[in-house]
Amino acid sequence: MGLYDAIVVGAGPAGLAFASFFSGKTLLIEKHKKPWKRIACAEWVPPGLDIEPVQSIRGMVTVYPGGEKRVPFRGFIVDREKWQRELLDGLSCEVHLGEKVIEVKENEVVTDRGTYRGEWIIGTDGPLSVVRKGAGLPPHPLLPAVNVRVPIKKPLEDTWVIFSSEIPGGYGWCFPKGEFANVGAGAYPPLYPALKFTLDFFLKKGFIKEKIIETAGGFIPLGGVKEVIKGKIILCGDAGGFTDPLTGAGIQYAWESGKLAAGFVEGKIHREGFEKEINAYRRFIERRKEKRKILEEGWENLKEAVERSWIAFSRG
Repeated sequence: MGLYDAIVVGAGPAGLAFASFFSGKTLLIEKHKKPWKRIACAEWVPPGLDIEPVQSIRGMVTVYPGGEKRVPFRGFIVDREKWQRELLDGLSCEVHLGEKVIEVKENEVVTDRGTYRGEWIIGTDGPLSVVRKGAGLPPHPLLPAVNVRVPIKKPLEDTWVIFSSEIPGGYGWCFPKGEFANVGAGAYPPLYPALKFTLDFFLKKGFIKEKIIETAGGFIPLGGVKEVIKGKIILCGDAGGFTDPLTGAGIQYAWESGKLAAGFVEGKIHREGFEKEINAYRRFIERRKEKRKILEEGWENLKEAVERSWIAFSRG
């Protein structure tokens, strides 16, 4: 088999961005047959990201030991399943679905179907990245998360988050999505008691119905953006640490990092410009890591820790 200009591993937002913007000979490999299904995500994006919204969000209510605090929090809830499926269907490159990458070494990708060679290997395969391992980089520290989709009882315009000792190391959420809501929790194990606590809270609030339509689990990488280029390997999205370790937000950063990598590999962005852009993300995420450290280290006094770290009190 001939040499590809780029082999992309993973068909999430970062991989789809790279494959959409890169015009060279590309192979996209994805282990799931339907990667748009069962995505563990609250599906919030900020204004400016070109995705068709399901509904607008006006504010965020934070529930914590100090009470409730509502702040403006403009953004949109999107349908990632629809968006990612349409992007995947619209790609002109070669796509292999349901093919598992076993190993990455130098410019080779070994799968359960064969071996492929690429000038560049783009790791967009999530927080448990095989490509990252192949680059010789350490794994990310991870926070487990679970998200369920449930029907809502009444229209909501705000997102809700809960900080409680019942959700250790993280928070619970309710993000309305039209007639449904994404309700979940990111927490240190055991995770499902934290989810039950969150669901019970929003049931008592009268926001949601008891029926769970879909459940999806995953991990939030907490390590931040370290080494992104290793030889001819580039890491984007969760694989590269482009995830806010405080809030868990990552759709925008995944998309932008994939697009940026495509511009660099294509020669539209020189190395210095690429590194400058990456450093901007790195600085932002390092600031958020410091906020997360404040939250974790102050967990015994959760009221003060939330007020010193969470975005409802400080956006820095």
